[in-house]
Amino acid sequence: MKHIVNFYHPEFHPQLRLLTLPSVIISWVFVALICSFFYFYLATEQINIKSEISKLEQDSQQQKILVKELQNAIDNQKVNPTLLTQVEKNQQIISLKKRVLNKLSSQEQLKSHSFSKLMIDLSNHDQDGLWLTHINLNGISIVMEGAATDSSIVPRWLSSLGQTDYFRGQEFSNTRLYRDSEQQLNFVISTSTEPTLEKDSNNE
Repeated sequence: MKHIVNFYHPEFHPQLRLLTLPSVIISWVFVALICSFFYFYLATEQINIKSEISKLEQDSQQQKILVKELQNAIDNQKVNPTLLTQVEKNQQIISLKKRVLNKLSSQEQLKSHSFSKLMIDLSNHDQDGLWLTHINLNGISIVMEGAATDSSIVPRWLSSLGQTDYFRGQEFSNTRLYRDSEQQLNFVISTSTEPTLEKDSNNE
């Protein structure tokens, strides 16, 4: 006599999960919020772009008017000295702005590259008991401010930094240690062309 054993229990049967109305509503609300955000973002960007285009068109139109007036004056062999001076002045201003923009762009790229190298070297020479609170990099000198748990940590950290690619060949010519109102040991370290050493009366 054969017996049939059913191992396919109901809990193993595929469950048909239907979307409920609340879940559908939540999904649509979420999608609507995302779409609204992108819509307002694109609308704002479009307004800004239109404003810039309008300004450029106005400047271009003014330049065209000046050029046309100058051309008419030349055609009539009656050059207006005031108009000619104004055109030359505008051209000089435009040329100067282009040079300044190119110089600023080059400086920003150099500053960004230098700051990246500085941060990499600082992160690779982390010192226990010492932390930085402020870094100022102006392309000529570096000013670093921070705090430490002991004054002996600072020179040890500076010696380590002196071996890095960024700080190699530079001198930490200005070092100041002081304690704040909470008796926390703070330091200010900078590189400069004129070596000086400053210490407060309460230096450690």
